[in-house]
Amino acid sequence: MIELQFQVLSPVTGNLGFTGTPLRAAFLNLINDCDDELSNQIHDSRAIRTYALQPFGCGADYTTTVRAGEEYRFRVNLLDSDRFQDIVRKFALGAQKSLRIHHEVFPILRVDFNAYDAGKTMETWFDDFKRSFKDEVHLVVHYLTPTQLSAYGSDFACLFPQPERVFSSLLRVWNQIEHTTSLERVSEYRDWLESRVYVSGYRLHTAQVSLGRNRSVVGFVGRVVYTVTDARSPLGLLTAGLAKFAEISNIGKNRTAGFGQVEVRIEHEDHKEVNRTVPTA
Repeated sequence: MIELQFQVLSPVTGNLGFTGTPLRAAFLNLINDCDDELSNQIHDSRAIRTYALQPFGCGADYTTTVRAGEEYRFRVNLLDSDRFQDIVRKFALGAQKSLRIHHEVFPILRVDFNAYDAGKTMETWFDDFKRSFKDEVHLVVHYLTPTQLSAYGSDFACLFPQPERVFSSLLRVWNQIEHTTSLERVSEYRDWLESRVYVSGYRLHTAQVSLGRNRSVVGFVGRVVYTVTDARSPLGLLTAGLAKFAEISNIGKNRTAGFGQVEVRIEHEDHKEVNRTVPTA
């Protein structure tokens, strides 16, 4: 996996709205300029997206106000590093000097790179969990940006974070990463989730984000506690690992545009916290 952090300079002062969607468009345009074949693959509507974006910092209304001459950062996590290697190499050589957000051209000041092996990262999480887990753990998930989940067999969105929807969708994304082992069949894992993981507490509300042109996204934000019984089992460890992976991949529909961004804390029965940082090597 490769983390790209873009640092750009704003040429204007004004409110950009929620920046996830225009930043995704800008990033995809950069890819198209470098590799139109890869761009077509990424746009394949049938494919599971192997990247996620974390936009400019925003206020309580999920909009960002920029000022001319000030610097801003956003991050793109490339989950399948092999697919994006050539693009990253071109970024490193400074092939792209600017990106367009809405109708404004933002100069790219620098692009920072951080690469880490997906399989080894998951193994590190598993090792940490094995040393510290008891039979039951609590996954405290803070949904930072509006989140929607897919409803099975429907185009409608689900606005409650049921564990079988959240973690099975994360497993689908994980299993798309090349050179990692497919950890479990999604259908079998979903059956296990229904009997071993439950929501033990939550404080949520819905939020609406305008995308312009009479379009908007409605999603839930707030805090959810998932209790995992049989936490030391292989699937219990997998569930905790996928929760940590969600900090990189985001969760749900439109996660590639910065929706479904989360922070995760793992607590034992005695509420002892497990380190939530992501290994970087």
